[in-house]
Amino acid sequence: MRKTLIAGAVAVALMNSAGVSAQSNDIADIRNTLRTLMQRVDKLEQENTALRTENEGLKAQTDYLREETKGLRKDTAVASADIAKTRGSDWASRISLKGDLRYRYEFISDETANLAGVQQTDDRYRDRIRARFNMEAKATDTVLVGFGFATTEGGDPRSSNQTLGGAFTRKAVDLDLAYFDWKFASFGNVIGGKMKQPFYKPAGSLYWDNDINPEGLAVTFNRGQFFGSAFGFQLTEFSGAETTNTSDSQLFGGQFGARFPIGSATLTLAAMYYDLAATERRPPNANANVTLAGPLFGANANGNTTVNLGTTAAPLLALANDFQVLSLGGDLSYTMFGQPMSLWFDVAQNQDPDDLDEAISAGVTFGRASNPRSWELGFGFYSVEKDSIYGQLFDSDFGSGVTDTEGMVIKAAFAPVRNWALNFTYFMNDRNIDAVNQFGKKDVDYDRLQIDMNLRF
Repeated sequence: MRKTLIAGAVAVALMNSAGVSAQSNDIADIRNTLRTLMQRVDKLEQENTALRTENEGLKAQTDYLREETKGLRKDTAVASADIAKTRGSDWASRISLKGDLRYRYEFISDETANLAGVQQTDDRYRDRIRARFNMEAKATDTVLVGFGFATTEGGDPRSSNQTLGGAFTRKAVDLDLAYFDWKFASFGNVIGGKMKQPFYKPAGSLYWDNDINPEGLAVTFNRGQFFGSAFGFQLTEFSGAETTNTSDSQLFGGQFGARFPIGSATLTLAAMYYDLAATERRPPNANANVTLAGPLFGANANGNTTVNLGTTAAPLLALANDFQVLSLGGDLSYTMFGQPMSLWFDVAQNQDPDDLDEAISAGVTFGRASNPRSWELGFGFYSVEKDSIYGQLFDSDFGSGVTDTEGMVIKAAFAPVRNWALNFTYFMNDRNIDAVNQFGKKDVDYDRLQIDMNLRF
């Protein structure tokens, strides 16, 4: 390019010199012109070289940025996938699921006889199942929400068993739990809904059936060696005309307890009190079906004394006494021969009636059927007078679930693997220990054998 420019400049100069006769011989002017042109050409070449170098640098930067953009896009996609996985795992970590299935073989011998001495109930053999499924979700950092479903027969609050039979009919499943659990402080919780029993029970106590899930509100605390609860449970909700008694039947109570270390053992003691409201001698409502003979305990007071508010032809039963029950229970837990052992007791007294108002029980458990190839043994003695505790709460298996009963319970269990246990329970009871039954009989033998296979998950 430089040579081309020089040749053009020489041509222009020669043409100019040819057109001017007098001054065309001035070679010096031509040389100066050429020199100036060459300097401009050199400057242009330098600028061109600089621009070329700068363009190459910009191209390199563009290629680098393009590669970086590709890498960022890939990293962003990976990060988005990781975030989605984290969110999913966080949701899963807030949910816990558990349940159990039990298959039971049961034998019952009830020797209740009529006035002629004829046994009223033949020996009974039956197979039963119980299935329960519970879910608990962490709604917030301090609030848990729980739901549970269980098999049922007629909504019995004291049993989740279903008897096999009915020509393969389908079995019912009902809502068993529905509650919130708010941890309002490091030492306390507020629980509301249909909940698990929010209080301590000695290992072998039968005063509250294990299947009962009360309904209402409870406050619990556990701080250091001390623990306790206060609760208000709904029994029956009534409605009717203003001229009728529509006060709702309720159960209010509380418990306070403590744990005491004694060498390598631990002694736990707890006192409980509960009171029934709007239940004693309650007159019939406007709707005859909405009475204590109806929703509160069906047609059966489960052993408690009743009065007839109706007639002989049309009886209408109500509880004869209030229930203001004070109980004291505890257990001493320690290790013997490398196995856990517990000595327990539970006594109760109803403060309202003048007689038949005491219940006592005590027993021992040795071992624990939980780990693979572990085992457990247990023994308990119980004496429950007629009006000592509210019959609707009493264990449904002991003496067929009625008060005015005493006797023994023998238990054994073996776990071949974890989450699977084989249980053996034998009830040797006497019913009507104080009051005669409808046939004028006392001390009626009642035996019950249960062989269970329990599977948990």
